[in-house]
Amino acid sequence: MIHLICPNPAIDRTLLFNRIETAIPNRPITVKEFPGGKSFNVAYSLSYEVKRSDITIHTMLGGLYGDRVLQLAKEKGYNLKVTTVEKNTRLCNILVDTSSKEIIPIYEQGFELDCDLLNKFTENLISSIKDGDILVFSGSLMKGIPNNYIASIQKKLNAQNINAKLCVDTSGPALLSTYKEARPFLIKINDEEIKDIFPNKELNSLSDYIDLLKNDIDVTIQHFIITLGEDGIVARMDGHIYTGSAEAVEAKNPVACGDFFLGRLINGIDRQESKINILKSALLFSTCNVMNWFPEVSNEQLENILPTITVKKID
Repeated sequence: MIHLICPNPAIDRTLLFNRIETAIPNRPITVKEFPGGKSFNVAYSLSYEVKRSDITIHTMLGGLYGDRVLQLAKEKGYNLKVTTVEKNTRLCNILVDTSSKEIIPIYEQGFELDCDLLNKFTENLISSIKDGDILVFSGSLMKGIPNNYIASIQKKLNAQNINAKLCVDTSGPALLSTYKEARPFLIKINDEEIKDIFPNKELNSLSDYIDLLKNDIDVTIQHFIITLGEDGIVARMDGHIYTGSAEAVEAKNPVACGDFFLGRLINGIDRQESKINILKSALLFSTCNVMNWFPEVSNEQLENILPTITVKKID
């Protein structure tokens, strides 16, 4: 089973406009709603080929908007394990000016998380995880969750002799705590987030990142991937170093690119594909996603962009 952790979901409404004007009514040309939260984006790319029953998204929902998130998730074929909250789930709007390609995200505050609710969510999560499962934390921790929460989950599982593969894409103090205390199976971060672990490290070139992976990253972390934006990716997987890149495309909306990348990493690892194919697929989906206004890809895009993806094992 693959467990995706999404405690603070939303209804994500993306509204496309020809042009966004001030002081006059703005009428969108297209509106789409999605189950929101990074784990839902991860689930999209993770289960792209076929809707998989072995994925569970652990989340907290409440009110009419919570019901709507549940409905949208079911339409996507996602299985949810829900901890109920009293407050209505948030609604987030992403306004897109298609002429200027300006994106205006308007994100509502989520509910206030207290200790009792967090404990209930944690109990529901821990009780669901079995030996050999994959556990995925993506995004920053919501307000009210301690920085060492991910590490604490690992410790609780270890205490029960449950060996789960912990995969993490987070930032800030939560990333630093997880890196030092949990030693995850996989860490995927970007070139800004790596500074949360190595704030004084000079990282100005690809060779700098390669040296970091070879000499500084804890060797007990089996997979460590750093995305470098337009400069591609660098990764250490099972002790070997890989670099990868994609040819430039016309970008529309970068929202969810990192989540799509992570979803394909998890997909390939779960299916025991070669490391080169795993990284190619991750680059492919993140590249195709940026070509669309909405967090999605098409088969045609995947076929057209695949030949432009390059991944090499260099050590």
